[in-house]
Amino acid sequence: MSALRRRWTAFLLTVAGCVLPMGSAHAATSTDNSATAIIEVDQGRSFDFAWNVSRQRGDADVTNWNSATAKARCVACRATAIAFQIVLVSGSPTVVVPRNTAEAVNVECTTCTVAAEARQFVRVVPDPVRFTGEGRAILADVRQRLRDLEAQDLPVDQVHQVVEAQEARVRAVLGNELVVRSDPSQETDVLERRTLQAADLD
Repeated sequence: MSALRRRWTAFLLTVAGCVLPMGSAHAATSTDNSATAIIEVDQGRSFDFAWNVSRQRGDADVTNWNSATAKARCVACRATAIAFQIVLVSGSPTVVVPRNTAEAVNVECTTCTVAAEARQFVRVVPDPVRFTGEGRAILADVRQRLRDLEAQDLPVDQVHQVVEAQEARVRAVLGNELVVRSDPSQETDVLERRTLQAADLD
């Protein structure tokens, strides 16, 4: 392993928490959210952003997988992958094993930049829930700010800062703008610390 690849691997372990070996196979399902950016053109750019809000009711297993993969094999090129997933589960599942993975790899690359950022937020509550209007507006803005990174072409450390800031906004929405849907025809009730399980993975 080259010194460059070792440095990026160490950085992404800090950023994303999990690095998979190249070539890892997985059959995609409806609960998966995946961003993949691969570049093999000198001085080229590849960017992919994936956003998903998943809702599940009942006691079925919670096995959602959120992943970001960035790979580069070129000269002076860049690959960036960002994946955000929110999972809202109403019920009492006994198995809650969400997965959040990020992989960033330079392959025989000269002055390349690769970044993979994956964030997953899981909430298990006893009753069906929804976001307030304010919460939906904030999440829409978060999504747009992350999507706008494609055109901004920021250094990797600044990309990470933006992702961290938007992650904090999502956490705030989940803490303050999630409400119980008591009756679809009536006003919702504020969710008062009724979360059964919560997990934020990065």
